[in-house]
Amino acid sequence: MITFSFTVARPTIIVKADGVLPSGITVLTGQSGSGKSTFIKSIAGLVKPSTGIIRYDETTWVDRDRKVWVPAQERQVGYMPQGNIVFPHMSVEKNITYSNRGTPKICDELLVRLGLEKYRHTKAGRLSGGEQQRVALGRALYSKPTVLLLDEPLSALDWNLRKQVRQELMDIIREWDVPCLWVTHDESDVTAVGDRHWICEAGIIRTGCICKHT
Repeated sequence: MITFSFTVARPTIIVKADGVLPSGITVLTGQSGSGKSTFIKSIAGLVKPSTGIIRYDETTWVDRDRKVWVPAQERQVGYMPQGNIVFPHMSVEKNITYSNRGTPKICDELLVRLGLEKYRHTKAGRLSGGEQQRVALGRALYSKPTVLLLDEPLSALDWNLRKQVRQELMDIIREWDVPCLWVTHDESDVTAVGDRHWICEAGIIRTGCICKHT
């Protein structure tokens, strides 16, 4: 469980967030430029809040008053940013296992469930955009993270593949019982995957809506 209450002052927007991210899938929506990515990067440890705290269970990751700051690499967060960020010169397998925090068994499972098994030894730069996006997903999941942060994780996939990967991703998140923050512009993701729906409006993270699955 992630507990947070913080403010981030950016040149174009001030992001304010106060709430709790529990187990399950929380979907975050909002217009472009509303502060969604700044919020998720703050949880990941890639943006330092101006004020406030972030805690994982009993561990404090950020406390600006007490000058506590746990860097991203020590938070064991699975983070998939916008854009298909892969290492093009490395194989799919080496991309997924880059953190060296998981096991061969987890890698094998992810390759199968994300439809990448036949590309295990293929250089990631040779894959399509959608395939690279699945590689990035595998890398975020490989270490069995304490929290999973996904910024538009399915945006490069066509509709049929999107539904398939979305279902596999939902199954993995629920089997592993990991808190997940899923940022999306696709309203169908809200009802399809979300246990709760948060909205980012002009930098304010509004929490609390429970989703009804259809």
